[in-house]
Amino acid sequence: MSCLIALYWILGSNLLFSLALSLFVYIKSQKYYKPCIKKDKDGNPIDLHKIYDPFHPHDDICFIQLWFGAFCCGFIKLLSSILIALFINLHIRIIKKCYKNYDTKPEQRKKMKNVISFWSWTFLFMNGVLIERKYPEYEEIYKKYLGEDYDFTDDKYSLITSNHLGFFEVVLCMALYAPGFMAKKDIENYCFIGPISSGLNCFFVDRKSEKDKKIIFDLLLKRQQSFYDGTFLAPLVMFPEGTCSCGRNILRFKKGAFYALLPIKPQIVSVNQKKSFHLSVGASNVFLSYMKNLCHFFNTLYVAILPTIRPTDYMFENYKHLGKEKWEIYMNVVRKIYSEVGGLEEADMGLRDLNRYIKAMRTGFYDPNENIDYESIKTDNNKKDMKSEGAEFEDKQKEEKIEDTIEEKEEKEKNDEKMKDDDIIEGKNDIKEKLLDI
Repeated sequence: MSCLIALYWILGSNLLFSLALSLFVYIKSQKYYKPCIKKDKDGNPIDLHKIYDPFHPHDDICFIQLWFGAFCCGFIKLLSSILIALFINLHIRIIKKCYKNYDTKPEQRKKMKNVISFWSWTFLFMNGVLIERKYPEYEEIYKKYLGEDYDFTDDKYSLITSNHLGFFEVVLCMALYAPGFMAKKDIENYCFIGPISSGLNCFFVDRKSEKDKKIIFDLLLKRQQSFYDGTFLAPLVMFPEGTCSCGRNILRFKKGAFYALLPIKPQIVSVNQKKSFHLSVGASNVFLSYMKNLCHFFNTLYVAILPTIRPTDYMFENYKHLGKEKWEIYMNVVRKIYSEVGGLEEADMGLRDLNRYIKAMRTGFYDPNENIDYESIKTDNNKKDMKSEGAEFEDKQKEEKIEDTIEEKEEKEKNDEKMKDDDIIEGKNDIKEKLLDI
């Protein structure tokens, strides 16, 4: 009897959990799948999803499918993810205390890599993420941009680059390389992720700090050069796009990975666009994408690891039109290789365009030239509240002014009536005096 009660309690709680999770995901995801017709500054209707197609999700969402997946495996995935994150944190702390030179000595580095790789592969497996290796043809494309005599045997590189789809390719990189990442400074304070990223010696950047922008390239150059020379054993992974796409496009690159003109190791990740749900984030956020993954049994992430790309004289001479400086030519050539090898369409968009897309969906106003960031998006509601409070204050002031003018008018009318009465009394007195004189 007690076993039946326990079974009913487990099934009931799982039912409530799956309903709450699937409803949350379904409601929060609706704005990305419904038609989004907004107005520009001239009042003309536009379709935001078409304009910002590189960020717009191309999968489908079904509540019954979400609920069924969440009921069958949502709680198990969530619980296992929390436990694995705790174990990774624990192991990293132990290794950091026992081995202080785990990024400079090969034996200690190997132990750290084995721990990170084991738990990362376990995390992917427990979350139903299947990894499939792709082997695209690249030789002709490499020779087209780097020269006919390009040497494919030299596999020495300074960092690893990858296109950015969301969260799970980060875990995949941890499983393959146990690297550090170049990430925004806010991630350092994230629960679970912060301690792991600091243990991996990630390269944190404050995007809003002008001081960091001035010294970032020098620090990055030192990090690249130290790994290239073999003095620092943990590789660095960078996502040159600077934000996530929907998986069909390659976005505009930033110059950080290419400024030093050192060799890089490219990696291309992709998803199955024909499935009803895939792992790309796009305009959504990583948290919502992970919640969606909890509501599905499994999904596949494809990865292609390409040979090292080194800048060559052939590239600089034949592709001068791609940039004014050498790093710019190098950056755009790598982007062309990503596009042609990975079958990704080039999109001249980046983080600012994503911010405009999100802002336009929330406010209903589209301005392609508006320069905004995430802080302005987050503080929109606060600004609206401040504006409403200011409007209420102005209305109060207007009402007080109107009341003051009404009181002044009433006082003037009273004074005028008094003046009239005084004039009448004085007139009567004058008439009396004249009559007495007569």
